[in-house]
Amino acid sequence: MISLSLVIPSYRRPASLEAALRAALAQEVPFEEIIVVARADDRDTHDVATHAGVHLVTVDEPGVIAAMLTGARHATSDIIGFCDDDARVSSEWSRRVRSLFEDPRNAWVGGVGGRDLLFDGDVPRTTTLTNDVGRLTVVGRVVGNHHRGIGGPRDVDVLKGVNCAYRRVALAFPQGLRGDGAQAHFEVAIGQHCRQNSWRLIYDPSLKVEHRPDDRVGADHRTAPRPNAIADSAFNLERSLPTTRATRRWLYVHLVGDGACPGLLRCAVALVRRDRAVLQRRAPSWRGTTDAWRQRRHPLRFIAVDEESPSSPAPTDR
Repeated sequence: MISLSLVIPSYRRPASLEAALRAALAQEVPFEEIIVVARADDRDTHDVATHAGVHLVTVDEPGVIAAMLTGARHATSDIIGFCDDDARVSSEWSRRVRSLFEDPRNAWVGGVGGRDLLFDGDVPRTTTLTNDVGRLTVVGRVVGNHHRGIGGPRDVDVLKGVNCAYRRVALAFPQGLRGDGAQAHFEVAIGQHCRQNSWRLIYDPSLKVEHRPDDRVGADHRTAPRPNAIADSAFNLERSLPTTRATRRWLYVHLVGDGACPGLLRCAVALVRRDRAVLQRRAPSWRGTTDAWRQRRHPLRFIAVDEESPSSPAPTDR
């Protein structure tokens, strides 16, 4: 049987982490190891992990990327799974992940992910369902919908960090993205790197976790992100794209745009609708996108799990 480790980065959410660990420890097929990654000064998280009897490792550098890389490097398995501390993996999660990677048809599958069922407290959130999941458009717009996916397993461009697992040999982490916490769109960079190196990504809606979104630490609040978090998010998405697609993205953000990065057309619509929330995103999202576009000739660097130095360059269009 292929080996599987689970990595859970956590920061100052002891109650949520405790519930996440209970679910991780109640698998039909146990993980080879469960690794909690915490900041050195986060004593509450240390206490929860120690009490649960899982492997605790510490990290000094802020941001989810550093935490995931640190956890992955301490893992000993062929497959490395990731789950957020505010999510609970289903009891068959470990078994289903292994079966996906062990399928002979999936020899070139580098990562798998699934649906995160959103909850408000203990109440499931009502949502519509769709087959359009994990797609990156030609102008660099991310169609996520991982929490809304239906149907069978299918190839995607992006997996969601709350519910994913990667082959150790396929996994590498981007260096140079911005943010002090969640670091938006890091999944896009990881996915593009996998695709550039000929690995497939599979989304299977039957691979489920219960996700109870908790408050974020830092500027990137879920409901009211600060201007610097909006700029960081725009920067990260632009930097995660291949060079030709990054130019399309820069033009799209300035001329058309969307709710997250409104362009001239989207701002005109917002003015008519008196949508101040969209208008307030214009300046920081343009700034972040332009900052990243200016670096387009200097690809992101990636560090593989078992490497000490940056690995292959950023993606190019396939």
